[in-house]
Amino acid sequence: MTYSFLTLDNALAPRPKLTWLIEGIIPERSFTAFYGYPGSLKSSIVLDAAMAVATGKPFLPAMPGSTNNFPGFKTTRAPVVWIDLDNGTDVTAERLAAFSRGYQAAPGTLFYWLSYPMPTIQATRRASVDALQAALLTLPHRPGWIILDTLLRAAGVRDENSSEMDIVMQNLHSLAENVGAALTVISHSRKENSGRAGNGLRGHSSIEGGLDSVFLVSRERNNEDLIEVVNQKARRKPVDPFGARWTYTADPISQELEEARFYWEPVTKRLTKTQAAVLNTCQEIQDALTANGSMIQSSLYAMVGGSRKVFDEAISRLHRDGIIGITQGAKNAKKISLQIP
Repeated sequence: MTYSFLTLDNALAPRPKLTWLIEGIIPERSFTAFYGYPGSLKSSIVLDAAMAVATGKPFLPAMPGSTNNFPGFKTTRAPVVWIDLDNGTDVTAERLAAFSRGYQAAPGTLFYWLSYPMPTIQATRRASVDALQAALLTLPHRPGWIILDTLLRAAGVRDENSSEMDIVMQNLHSLAENVGAALTVISHSRKENSGRAGNGLRGHSSIEGGLDSVFLVSRERNNEDLIEVVNQKARRKPVDPFGARWTYTADPISQELEEARFYWEPVTKRLTKTQAAVLNTCQEIQDALTANGSMIQSSLYAMVGGSRKVFDEAISRLHRDGIIGITQGAKNAKKISLQIP
């Protein structure tokens, strides 16, 4: 093996002007993450952004008929690849179709996707990443933006807190460099979010360290259609927080999405400490049920701990959002089951 060193002259040589896939938010050849609590619409806002890039249309323009005139963030049209490891073919196809209708995407729009690819992606293994890279480079059009949903399942590790995540981040960064594309991973929040804002990104410290930008997506408790996106880390100029209004139509019988899109909207209200605690507890409950299966509510509370009021509110929220189911167990005990993995 030989190394090819560069000189100062290489650094001083004229460089092409930076291209932004989404102006001021996603630059070309960058490595970014969007994360949030369950039900925060983090995957949906990234999918909306991906459809904007694939069609070359503005991301988050003002809603038609609204009083503001925000034109949206300009995009540079580029082929997009969406790799789903979280929802499955049916749900992913439904959502892609709904957003494509929301954007009035033309036939032949360059949006490629995979759902639960086989062989599966294990980013701890260089051979697995090389195989994915080879497949991406055989596409008729080289991708400009690759999105992995979610990081943990693409990583191929049991624990995001494992030091193996350092290998994962190196391999994924190499993938993006070799393909010449921007890469975005979708991830989860920590069970406990304290200290500086960036600490909320769940997993080993190498995850945040390997990223160019980190975005937290949070959903307004009293306004289910409004989300806020906050840039918590940026190697370049930080992005100002922005809001987005979730709009959609659904089949009245099947409730399947028919058309979906986000629109820009200013956000002035921040999550209170209590609201953040409820969202933290929602994540802890989901993690406990994922690890242990269905549980009696009292046993689940004993495992999660914390304020009983916060726990009860988190259970109510998760049940309302369809993430958990509640049935009567022995002696009228409530049995909690995870509905959405």
